[in-house]
Amino acid sequence: MPFAAAFSLPRETKDVSHPISPGPSELGPIVPGINPGRAPMWGPDLILAGGAEGYPAGETGERFADLNAEASLYVAAADHVIGELTVEKANLDETIGIANAHLRAPGLDQVWFERIRDGFAKGIAEGQAQPLNQGFAAVRWAVLGNQPLRVSLSLDEPGVIERLTVADVAAWHREVITARPEAIVVAGALDAKAAGAAVDALLAGLPAAGRDMSRAAQANWSPRRILLHRPKAEATVLSFVGPLPSTREPGEIEDLILAGALGGGDQSVLFKAVRTELRASYGFGAGIANYTRELRMLVLSGEVAPDRLAEVEPVVRKAYAGFRTDGPGGDLAARKAPLEENFRQLPEFVIDVASAELQSLLDGYDPGRALALPGELEAIDVDSLSQRLREDWPSADNLIVIAVSPDADALPGACVITAPEQAADCP
Repeated sequence: MPFAAAFSLPRETKDVSHPISPGPSELGPIVPGINPGRAPMWGPDLILAGGAEGYPAGETGERFADLNAEASLYVAAADHVIGELTVEKANLDETIGIANAHLRAPGLDQVWFERIRDGFAKGIAEGQAQPLNQGFAAVRWAVLGNQPLRVSLSLDEPGVIERLTVADVAAWHREVITARPEAIVVAGALDAKAAGAAVDALLAGLPAAGRDMSRAAQANWSPRRILLHRPKAEATVLSFVGPLPSTREPGEIEDLILAGALGGGDQSVLFKAVRTELRASYGFGAGIANYTRELRMLVLSGEVAPDRLAEVEPVVRKAYAGFRTDGPGGDLAARKAPLEENFRQLPEFVIDVASAELQSLLDGYDPGRALALPGELEAIDVDSLSQRLREDWPSADNLIVIAVSPDADALPGACVITAPEQAADCP
């Protein structure tokens, strides 16, 4: 089932850090019969904030704080809902009781529903007004078309947020939050018997299973050059997007190292090419994003001088092609160092090690991988990085190019569109 929980118990109270660890990044499971992408987006927030029997709406966060506990429920990729509970051993029973009440029979208070919905709607509207996000909306149309996954990621259907009701969230909750999570991790000073009892108490009274979730999505990664014409845009943004292997396959740590070398700072390949040498951008970076656990992508992006868009495109493409051929160069130990430190610290923070372990289990790896990450990192060498680039990263000619510009003629030969949905028809 798509509800997965990372449940952890700290040995002692300490601040929680968030080391880099392999895992997915985007948005919520699609349930047949429920409007896609609506309830999953803020349903988890309402479940925890909207009250439950014996717990007034809006007060649960304070009660958890009184117990020195933390709870969160959120969507991660379009595959899973993740629950995380951090609690001191002495407060275990009471904390689990509160969490169970909200998971089992959430109150879904109308006032809190409206508050969360309105805040979410404001954030969505502000995000959709940004040229960078408009470009990525066009890419989703180009790659996914009008599949339910794209609708759930973009939330661009007229009235999609306004039409949401508490009943939608309740229906989504019944289908998704079940007593049979796809994976669960307990980390901390608790033996197996006590951990099992805690998990049973946390999930007590939840339905045995919901309906199957639709996770199938077809992606069209064929290379295209697209310009989204926005006459009033205050910034010109250029992005390149191409597919990467799923997180279920080996190579994700290599990707983190490579993305940092390609576009992770002012010493990276792309920053030097576009900002330092061409002086045509405030900066140009590289990162990795996900539509789902299976649909993962490399993203190269930056804001560029409006009158130099056509000049920047081939410079980025050439820099990337050279990087893919020559490898990251530089001191590999120095490139590994940030990840090495993060992985070293991971076991000190039980919520982080539980989360990393959960993601690995969902990707099909054997239990214990989170503690083995330092060894995986140590085994990476120049040859394995070069092999990853050659065999698994898209070639420079197989990237989707998307520009957002106030000048319709700024990228000669591109498919010019005036709305993101038109990207689906670009050849």
